[in-house]
Amino acid sequence: MLNLIERMAIPTCKDYLDIIEQRAIDVWGEKNWRAEIARKYAELARENGDPDATYETRRRQIYRVFDEGRCNSETLFILAACVECEFQMACKTVYRVG
Repeated sequence: MLNLIERMAIPTCKDYLDIIEQRAIDVWGEKNWRAEIARKYAELARENGDPDATYETRRRQIYRVFDEGRCNSETLFILAACVECEFQMACKTVYRVG
């Protein structure tokens, strides 16, 4: 397994956040992208079962995510959806169960 990992370039959370940031800038512009992605994040989080998600309650969290270059997977998935992206998992090996 280590040999496979050594050969693969494994992307980091920051790599994905950089892509999301660039797409957000393309959509909302350099000046407004942070505020707009925070608004969209709150909207999608509410739709996914977080009734407390508002722009006011999530703005600092989302700004910090991009400042620090890290977040949990749920936040990353929602941020990707904010810019019309989604994640797919491609398995290199098929394991037989049973």
